Amino acid sequence: MKKEEDNELFPPHIETYQKLGEYVYVSDLHQGTERAENIRLATFLAEKTKEKIFILPIIQPLTNNADLRNEYLPKGVKKDKNPDFYFRARFVDGKNMTTIDFTDNENKLRAKIQGRLKEAFKQANDALVEVPLLIDRSIIYSSVNGQLNSSKNNHIVYIKYGEEFFTIKKPDK
Repeated sequence: MKKEEDNELFPPHIETYQKLGEYVYVSDLHQGTERAENIRLATFLAEKTKEKIFILPIIQPLTNNADLRNEYLPKGVKKDKNPDFYFRARFVDGKNMTTIDFTDNENKLRAKIQGRLKEAFKQANDALVEVPLLIDRSIIYSSVNGQLNSSKNNHIVYIKYGEEFFTIKKPDK
């Protein structure tokens, strides 16, 4: 059950989360290869926004532990998905784009960024993406805005660009 404290919503079983720094909380059930990467991205977002971020449990839907999903994941998580973060009472999926091929032309780079955003939006409401400085800002903005405008949902994209941070969301109509 969610608890409300100072107008902030928390995931269930917050007592099982480990506090890392001032704003980052990681579930003991968040294990695996993505753990260090998700802690790094969450720490960046928390330091930039000065807000709490929760790294959610990873509980696969088709395992013996699947019944734990209802108990440990906040309401609203899609039954077969594992979003990485719970931030501002919304689900956020983290994507690192530093491994994409930078030698592609601008159209291919835009398509790759949009593809990663589509993946994130299948998992969560919003996306936290790390984009390398080798990709021009104009490509980032056009890719993200193109993806947001083509979506029927109101997503927010949090962007880590080197040590810079910015947010892009679908414009109100």
